[in-house]
Amino acid sequence: MTTFVQALVGGLSEGSIFALLALGLALVYRSTTVLNFSHGINFTLGAFFALVVTQHLGLPLWLTGIVAIAAVFVFGVVTERLVMEPLMQADHLSQVFATIAVLFIGQGVVRYFLTVPTRLPPLLGADAIRVGGVALNRQYIASITVMLLVTALVTYLFRYTAVGRILRSTTQSLRGAALVGIDTRRVFLITWAAAAALGGIAGLLAGPIYLVSADMGTRALILAFAGMTLGGFGSIPGAVVGSLIVGLTGVFAATYVSTTFGDAAGFALILLVLVFRPQGIFGTPGEELV
Repeated sequence: MTTFVQALVGGLSEGSIFALLALGLALVYRSTTVLNFSHGINFTLGAFFALVVTQHLGLPLWLTGIVAIAAVFVFGVVTERLVMEPLMQADHLSQVFATIAVLFIGQGVVRYFLTVPTRLPPLLGADAIRVGGVALNRQYIASITVMLLVTALVTYLFRYTAVGRILRSTTQSLRGAALVGIDTRRVFLITWAAAAALGGIAGLLAGPIYLVSADMGTRALILAFAGMTLGGFGSIPGAVVGSLIVGLTGVFAATYVSTTFGDAAGFALILLVLVFRPQGIFGTPGEELV
């Protein structure tokens, strides 16, 4: 029973990190229909900036997190203005390759400054939380809690605020939104910056669990894409539910089958679901990726 509970919490924690990353992917896709592969570097930068601030400024951990997320938010603004805005009218393939270029350039810069992978200090202390006879990692609990709070906030903003209504209108018809006076440039800027911040939060939470390195965002990005595919492209609840399923499947497979089978089990599940429901769990029939 102890092993099961620890695997459950570990799977939910890993799935929560993927979910935060997938939320950013879903936001960008819903507003621009761009598959944002540069989102992996947002994840890496969240942990990298926190590591730099911790090592060189010695700020409290809570303030370190705020500074790191703000820095990634600014990086999202720069990416949208310098890279994506000039390609707003370009074809999807050009846009996708541009995001891939940003990913690899960012990885190269981080690799230059961070030659040795390093782990962030625990955000909530190293002592485990004991529930009965089960010892639960505080960082796992923090990841799950933050994911739930952020998901609730994003859902509220998207459904019940003026900003959310504008985002939904650009998703339904970009030209129609522009005709009624919506500043689509500003919408895209807000979307890319907010998505980058979500990726930074995910990386910040992952830093104490995984080693901070230039390539740490690659696996997380692939599994976040997998979670969004499983849940249904562009669906906010789908991104969360799909990512949690991917995280749980991988951890349970690694615990009860083999550690080498963890990620493969998640993708096997996705293939099985997509064979019978190609649009994903929350997608609509006939929905396409572009």
